[in-house]
Amino acid sequence: MKAIGKVSSLLVIINLLFACSNDKAEVKTNDETNESKTQVQEVKDKNNNGEIEQNDTAENEVVKTNNALSEEEVLKAIKTQLKTDLSKILPSKLPLSKGKHLTATTKSSANYYEVVFMESDKPIAINNKALKNKQKATVIARLNVKKYANLTKSSEQIAFEDYSKLGGQEVDLGYGITGYQDAGAGSVFTSWNEGRWALNTRSLTTKGEQGVKLAKEATKFLETNTLPIPKPNGLVHLDVERSGNRITWQKEKVVYTIDQVKDPMKALEIATSFEK
Repeated sequence: MKAIGKVSSLLVIINLLFACSNDKAEVKTNDETNESKTQVQEVKDKNNNGEIEQNDTAENEVVKTNNALSEEEVLKAIKTQLKTDLSKILPSKLPLSKGKHLTATTKSSANYYEVVFMESDKPIAINNKALKNKQKATVIARLNVKKYANLTKSSEQIAFEDYSKLGGQEVDLGYGITGYQDAGAGSVFTSWNEGRWALNTRSLTTKGEQGVKLAKEATKFLETNTLPIPKPNGLVHLDVERSGNRITWQKEKVVYTIDQVKDPMKALEIATSFEK
């Protein structure tokens, strides 16, 4: 009986030791599992942090790129906004104020497009709603391009005149060019022709000499700068009062118009920068 009791006690001890061993193994396994989970989570967290950093970098790069857009790059971007069947012809340079950024609003259809060029203190995306706020962006110029049904209709938009046949008081504008001065309705017009272009300046009758001065400045400028070649004609109207500057020319049935430019000489600068 004592032998049986000893054997029973020994079995109990062995079972207890085995149970303890299993508990330790289970604890170790759980610890290893938890450690593995922790390592996996650390990897995930690391990957996620990496993605966020990359996204932030990418976003920052976009902002940096937008801030660094050159005038040429903005003009290229404007073309991508125009959905039209017409050739997309824009000026290559706009008279931006120092430190300003070029932007624009656009409209387009199959036979028409319009670009309102604007300048702003900070970069603003093309066609952004912020451009409706006159405090944030100022108009530099507007370009309208429209295709008409026939040459007769497009020519009517130009109203070309040979001023030498209309008469008026002759004015020497320099460079062998003669202007013709005529007055009416409180205004004085100084008009002349250069090739296929008809040009004129307008001033108040009380400031007639300023119209002649502007005509001479324009003539001098065009000695070294070339207007687009019209087919067949073009018209330049420069206003001393800075209220109605307008340059229009045709390429057969397509008519190009620059307006909303306050400075008449700036209007000429824009027109002469067009792709020839």
